[in-house]
Amino acid sequence: MKTLRLCVSAFILFIAFNVSAQYKIEILDSNTFHLGQGVILSKTSFRGLSVVDDKIIWVSGSKGTIARSIDGGKTFSFQQLKGYEKSDFRDIEAFDEKRAIIMSSGTPAYILKTIDGGQTWKEVYKNTDTAYFLDAMDFWNDKKGMLVGDPINGHFLLLQTNDGGETWQQLDTNKTPKAFPGEAVFAASGTSLRCGFDSIVAFGSGGKVARIFYSNTYGNSWINSSTEIIQGKSSQGIFSIVFENDGKMIRAIGGDYLNDSSKFKSTILFEPSKSKSLVSGDDATNYKSCIEKHYSTQQISCGTKGVDLNEYKKPNYIQISKESFNVVRKAKNGKAVFLAGSKGKIGKLIY
Repeated sequence: MKTLRLCVSAFILFIAFNVSAQYKIEILDSNTFHLGQGVILSKTSFRGLSVVDDKIIWVSGSKGTIARSIDGGKTFSFQQLKGYEKSDFRDIEAFDEKRAIIMSSGTPAYILKTIDGGQTWKEVYKNTDTAYFLDAMDFWNDKKGMLVGDPINGHFLLLQTNDGGETWQQLDTNKTPKAFPGEAVFAASGTSLRCGFDSIVAFGSGGKVARIFYSNTYGNSWINSSTEIIQGKSSQGIFSIVFENDGKMIRAIGGDYLNDSSKFKSTILFEPSKSKSLVSGDDATNYKSCIEKHYSTQQISCGTKGVDLNEYKKPNYIQISKESFNVVRKAKNGKAVFLAGSKGKIGKLIY
């Protein structure tokens, strides 16, 4: 039996070595970046990332900073939006090289839209109420989308648009899920909420409790489930979700961002059709702020302690880089995978 365990361990190490050798993260050369007035990369943290295809990439972050590449990341053009220098744009959704929508987390809560590649931005939503904190947004198509924010009067804030982000309507609290005291949503990578597969939308929570919320009616009705992910403190819970198996499963990932060196129960697999059925994932992973589907059966996740790969329904996470990133996204129409993080860092997955 001991010999068998040693052989299995050796085999796992062999697989991990080959996977880590096959994949690497290339840190893009900041000397190729075109910095607009006011942009200081060393003081900019990126959490918003949208990869349209293998050529078009949009990035958003703190201090009102936006970036765009139309040549596959060889060069990026940066700008600091005038009048929004104190805004932290933690999510961005781009549809092509001209059209993109950005969302700020904090007060005031802003949503801006461009239709000319970022030359001009239109303010389509503003709320100065300090209770409003926007966390993540996603779209089913270039017209219909949804946004989640921290609870207001005991209900999660949900905004929807049906005209490509030109206008946003707050869902009636009769349709929005109730939150437990101390429960909220994390704005770590713009992926705590996902839309997809016809009318499906889901989001994850954290804090005192960590739950998955799921709707297959465009948010008109919801089910929810408790999870085994570490929870109980304001720094713990679900930070990112991704659909698997055509929306039949949801992978959630997170941890404790204030204790990112330790390994906790940080990922689970949720099956909506069984409502409260959860398949446990690895109970020993570092904090991760974002997870994204790479291949049909493979995910890539990132956090402050590195970048990992794992297979669908398998708990083995193989580290391919020790670089710190906040967000990782794959091209909607293509194979390119990009990452972004603090100090203006942008990376590309090479495989």
